[in-house]
Amino acid sequence: MSTQKFSAAQREAIWLAHEKKCAYTREFLDISSFHIDHVIAESLANDPTEFAKIKRDFNLVDDFDIFGYGNLLPCSPGPNLQKGSLILDEARTHFFLGIASSKVKEIKAHLVLLEKRKIRGKAIILLQQCLERGDLSAEEVSKILEEHLDQPEQIFELVESMQFADMTEVRFIAKAEIEALRNRPIRLGDNDHIDGVTLTNEVDETRDVRTCREYDDAINDGYSAYSTFDIKMSTWFEHQCGLLKSLQAAKTPSQSFISQPRVSIMDLDLLPFSMFPCVGELEKAAEPDATYQSKVDDGTLVVKRIRQNMFRVEEPDGMGQQLIEVARADFTGDGTEDILLFEYCYATQGTLGFGGVRVITRSSGFGKFEIATPPNNWIFPKLVALNMQDMPANVVADADLPEIN
Repeated sequence: MSTQKFSAAQREAIWLAHEKKCAYTREFLDISSFHIDHVIAESLANDPTEFAKIKRDFNLVDDFDIFGYGNLLPCSPGPNLQKGSLILDEARTHFFLGIASSKVKEIKAHLVLLEKRKIRGKAIILLQQCLERGDLSAEEVSKILEEHLDQPEQIFELVESMQFADMTEVRFIAKAEIEALRNRPIRLGDNDHIDGVTLTNEVDETRDVRTCREYDDAINDGYSAYSTFDIKMSTWFEHQCGLLKSLQAAKTPSQSFISQPRVSIMDLDLLPFSMFPCVGELEKAAEPDATYQSKVDDGTLVVKRIRQNMFRVEEPDGMGQQLIEVARADFTGDGTEDILLFEYCYATQGTLGFGGVRVITRSSGFGKFEIATPPNNWIFPKLVALNMQDMPANVVADADLPEIN
């Protein structure tokens, strides 16, 4: 068993430099569970005589470093455990040492970037803590960001934090970090017993995904959620992948009718009823001025749950909808502040369900919210069918819905 210890940054840098693949099988590796193998066995460090013999037999340099990046390869647990302390023949040893050596510069470059990300993240957290304690004003924090952090306008604060499988949460996201976040396994709410989602293509091939990058790649390759269980779990990926894509395109707004005066999705009288999922579209078209509040007042909608940045409403015998405010920025490129929402809709008495990301905006200080039109059509939720009766016995239909727990 290896005794060499690696920091999280070292593991990530090695994983990234080797294209996230096992050096022996070329299969993609899970960043949270891959092994790091020593091509020349680590145990030789405690046997100078045998180590000297191996260096002579394999024509290795005198100062060959067993613990250096030039002797380290990422691999799947199985091949690593099978190899153990075995020394491969000379040809294969030099082949794999050549692969390891070719990645040393790239590993070190990734470490520099990861350290910068770590420092920037710590600085943002410390500034936020100073702001909350009153040690600094918002203006002072902004000035520090402008003077000491690269591209402060590229940093966004989330109202609803991203959650990952390792139990960490991220509330501040810099554009420079988005690609790294796409590689981290996401948390599926309180479903600790569920590890990702299985997607299926037209010829019944399956692919298990745990990260936003894996999910997007699978969707682009023609895979989709097939079972009712996987359709439901895929909503978490629709939300998190949509959020990261939105932030990648987001800008700092030059004007806002949301922050000044301060309004939010909790102002139901500003939310047009046209946002609510409804089978009878003609009915909604006949009431262009209807709002969520007016429909609550006349009994069409019933508020089922509410908190600071989230509400859930239902028709007594129709559709239900949950909206969560996640972030504020200019997501449409018109210079005006928008609100990004996680949306989940479902039939209260049927099998229909769909979820995704939506954006709303406000074009004046007196008008209602409007459904924004982003530059790309990916941002709107997908329509999927759910059959709750087919759910596994250990899945609680209502409790496992996005945020409804």
